[in-house]
Amino acid sequence: MNIMKFGGYRVGISHAGELAEKRLAYEPVDLSKYSQVGPYLLSKSAEKKRVVPPPYSMAKLLDLLDLDEYHWGCVDAMEKVVVLQVECDNPDVKAWFDSAEYSVCENQITVLSEIVRHHQACGNGFLLKMRNAKGEWCGLETILPSEMMIVENYDKYGFARPNYLQLRGGKRKDYPYADIIHMKKPTHRSKLWGLAGLPIAINIEILSEIKTFDYNNFKNGLMIDYFIIVEGGTLRDNTVTDEAGNVVIQDAYSEIEKALSEVKGNNRSHSTVLIESDNPNVKIRIEPLRQDHREGGFLTLKKDLREGIFAYHRVPPRLVSQLVPGQLGGDNRSDMDIFYNFVAKPIQNRLALTLADEFNWEFGWNVRPEEFHFGNLTELLQTAEERLFGSLRKKA
Repeated sequence: MNIMKFGGYRVGISHAGELAEKRLAYEPVDLSKYSQVGPYLLSKSAEKKRVVPPPYSMAKLLDLLDLDEYHWGCVDAMEKVVVLQVECDNPDVKAWFDSAEYSVCENQITVLSEIVRHHQACGNGFLLKMRNAKGEWCGLETILPSEMMIVENYDKYGFARPNYLQLRGGKRKDYPYADIIHMKKPTHRSKLWGLAGLPIAINIEILSEIKTFDYNNFKNGLMIDYFIIVEGGTLRDNTVTDEAGNVVIQDAYSEIEKALSEVKGNNRSHSTVLIESDNPNVKIRIEPLRQDHREGGFLTLKKDLREGIFAYHRVPPRLVSQLVPGQLGGDNRSDMDIFYNFVAKPIQNRLALTLADEFNWEFGWNVRPEEFHFGNLTELLQTAEERLFGSLRKKA
């Protein structure tokens, strides 16, 4: 975000293009600087051509969780609702989960919760199939998406069967396709990588800047007067011909300052600011922040940005302790029913399909996705009378 002073005003300018391409951009990794652990799965020359970088930095997308409590609350709520329990009707799978090995202080619930958290935060969740000395799959361990690289590979039918690289602490380790469970969120930007969190990245950045200005206002009395939000592109300088026929550069920020100066008026006046851009996809919004009261437009702007975060995650606000004015004591049950059936349950189905495919790949147990049960939020919210009515209805 750029903070500039136009006339007697301080203006904050932020646009999604700069945020995505600079702040969240993936930084290429020099694999030659990592010492190899274990055998190479392919030659170094082939590796350079076939390693597929993620569309954006997975580490920076994960860092967005630390910048905004509402984004974190939505992801945390989704994680807990999707994995309330881990049960399977298949006796072989049930016995495997009971005897499986996990990292310290973890079990199947915490491990599967982590893959859902990463899936929601950055679009990719990775689990390592831990193997014993005989090469048998005996446990699960979480791998951070920020540590993973994908090596493009296809089987004889043309289906993607990529290999994986784990980069951590200056060391790299190769894993074949059969050793990694990858649950990804589909995106049009990559066939092998998933992607999540990008649409609300600018919301989170602006909220973090507002928190900084709120603190500065509390400590030093600092408050900016306008927010200019540029979406869909960037503000660019333009070349025009002046009255003398000379070709000069028309500074974009000078034009904004001129436009703001021309619309000055009293508190009851109405003015319109028109700012044109060469890019037809660019949208420019000007938010006045000190027109009505001391907090100015920050209150409304914060509310709009947070509602955008809720809309992206499709999580009911009450689930993240965000009270909705006018709905205190209202019907919260219907919101939870819709949230579970249209948002959480599809992720449960995706997780069940992923696990069923892996167990069938390893052991050939003929596991069906519908045999997995991760908990039903709507059933937990039922009253004792509703549960009794449901049981009697099933018996009838």
